[in-house]
Formats: sequence, C-alpha cells, structure tokens
Amino acid sequence: MSRRRIHVVYEWGDDLRPHGSAYIRLIRPLSHPAVRGSLDVTFGRYYDGQPVDAVIVDRLWLPEIRRGHDAMSLARALVVEAHDSGARFIYALDDNLLEMHGPGASASPQAQVVDYWLCAADGVIVTTEPLRERLAPLNPRVVVVPNALDERLLPGAIRPGPAGERLVIGYMGTFTHDEDLLLIVPALREVCARHEGRVEVHLVGVVGRHDTLEALEGLPVRVVAPWPEEGEYPLFMVWLTHRLHWDIALAPLADTPFNACKSDLKHLDYSAMGAAGVYSDVPAYAETVRHGQTGWLAPNDTDAWVEALETLIAQPALRHEMARAAAGYLYGERVLSRCATTLVHAIEGFLG
Repeated sequence: MSRRRIHVVYEWGDDLRPHGSAYIRLIRPLSHPAVRGSLDVTFGRYYDGQPVDAVIVDRLWLPEIRRGHDAMSLARALVVEAHDSGARFIYALDDNLLEMHGPGASASPQAQVVDYWLCAADGVIVTTEPLRERLAPLNPRVVVVPNALDERLLPGAIRPGPAGERLVIGYMGTFTHDEDLLLIVPALREVCARHEGRVEVHLVGVVGRHDTLEALEGLPVRVVAPWPEEGEYPLFMVWLTHRLHWDIALAPLADTPFNACKSDLKHLDYSAMGAAGVYSDVPAYAETVRHGQTGWLAPNDTDAWVEALETLIAQPALRHEMARAAAGYLYGERVLSRCATTLVHAIEGFLG
C-alpha cells in the first residue's frame, strides 16, 4: 500500500523561516524517524497544487494574513486549490486565535480567516482539550494532539550548570507576555529586595512593551538572547538547553479566555533545561504539573508567588529533585520518540 502524501503549509515570518510553533507541532513530528514509514510529507511556504492526499495549513500561515492584507481572498484560494486538486484540507492551530485580541476580536480579518478555515476544514488538529471544546461548535472533526519535544534537539539528561555567584531566576517566551510578567513583578521586587545582591532575573523574549520595562526598573534584570543565526527553532532549542543555566524558571499566565486554551509547552521547555519551574495554577499547567514534584503551582497573587520563590531559593535539594522529576516526565511521556505517531493517527483518521 502506498504511503499517504501530505503537504504542510507552515506559518512563517518576514525572514522566510518557519515559526517555532510550526516546528514543534508539524515539521519536527512529521519528519521524525518514528513516522518516516507512515507518511510521505513535504513542507513549504505555499501549496502549488501538486497531487497530495491532504494539505495542512498552520495557524495564520502568511505574513499578509497576519497583517490583514487581502486575508480572506488568500484563505479562500488555498482551500479551493486544495479541494480542486482532490486533497483534504486540514487546519492545525495551538491557540484560540478567535479571541487572540480580546473582546471584539471576532471582527478582525485574522479571526475571520480562522473562522472560515475551521468551518471549511475536513479535520482540525489542536493541542489541548479546552481548545477542542472551544472550536467543536464550528467543526465536529477536531482532534487533540498534545505538544511534545523532539529529543534529537535535547541534551538527554539534566546538564548541571556552573555554580554562579547569584541564583538565577529566568522567564522565557515570545514577545507577547507583558501582561503575564506584570502579574509577578511585585513578587519579584519583594524577593529581590530580600536577597539583594544574591538573585538575578534573566528574560528571554517576553517583554514587548516599554511600560513593562519601566515596571522592571531597579530590579536585577538581564535580557538574554541568542545570536540571530540561533533564532530559528532547532538551534534555539540547542541554545536554550545547553547555554542557559537557570535555578528557577517562571511561567506566569493570566487567567483569560485566550490563555484557558493554551498548552503546557513551557513546562516541557523548562524540564528540558533542568530548571525547577514555578507555574500559574491555571488550566494550562494544572493538568500536567504535579505540584511540589515536577513543578510548583502558584495562584496568581503576589503572596503565592513570593512563597513559591522563597521556598525554592531556600531549598536547593527541592529544586534539584523537582528538576530531575520534571525531566523524567518529559523524557518518559512527552518526547516525539514516544508521541509522534499520535499526529500520524490523527491525520490518517481524517483521510480514512
């Protein structure tokens, strides 16, 4: 029996590179040795009408669509071209993009594209059960494929970092997390004051607004970034897991309708780094982080975050054991060598 032919149209940026989320959810899983014998997969920025069994489009796909330029005509053309060539049209997304801009976002060109693709798709792949439930009224054919990391990019075990003069607390994310960071700035300010000269805060990405930088003024903050050539996801993950040595890693997340559909990806990243993570006690993390074992779940209030940080600062043994348990969870349950076939089964289900 011939293998199914799949073409993935990934989301990409002005630098012509695939976005990190496309690598995580589509490119790395569908090029993994675990699935190599199941599907014949090609990847590209566009679909040129070549004969395939399915075209998978990722998130908002084109920079023009994300800017709202001729968004609906581009979205419709892709669906028509896929169906005219006899291919199934599959939509893949990892965020509630219908509400990414808050109230009234449904009127945006981007949300209209998302709504159209959801309704037109022969199948939808999402990363969380809350996202599936949110999208199910628009399309009954929604399947959850949780995020997993590609072990080929990871160190394989916790890499002990050099002992530094200061304890390092880090936070990593895209430039969309200002509100999340602002949630914990009062806690960071209190903890840094208690341990003046002994604690340093590292930020990778995260801050996209000037007012957030102003809120951090006076704190021992260091902005850390890879070289430009290390910005694309595969090299970024190598940089993240081999070059950064954090004692405590932070994952604050505001409790909003948009965030309610998010995944626990930061839990996986921090587990790969070998850091003890503190996570907001919200649905994204509460389902998989085992409090006090693989991470620390903290309600979104200052006292709870101060308690979490003070506990982990005071107890190095707890930090190290938490990091070991988190790495055990990652490599035991959430790497592609164990999970990649889940995506294959979802695609085959849509084609069946």
